[in-house]
Amino acid sequence: MRVLVEFIGYAVRKIGREWLWVELAEGETLQDVFSRLASTLDASVVESLKEALSREELRIAVNGKIVDSLDLKLSNGDKILVFPIAAGG
Repeated sequence: MRVLVEFIGYAVRKIGREWLWVELAEGETLQDVFSRLASTLDASVVESLKEALSREELRIAVNGKIVDSLDLKLSNGDKILVFPIAAGG
């Protein structure tokens, strides 16, 4: 299955792109997405994202709903948004 990961704000600068598709097996979670990102992106960038999430500088929404756990199981076509707390206007 595939999920779309989009980045907003300073996350775009860290990643160097606004979005990417991630291939997962059925039943995998948000945690697995970050493991897959480490194979696509520089590992230090992924670690930096994880640290920002743990400090609550970044949030994650799946299909428009903010989630608090990386244990959420994903489905094919899910849209994951990674954004800074201070996003918006």
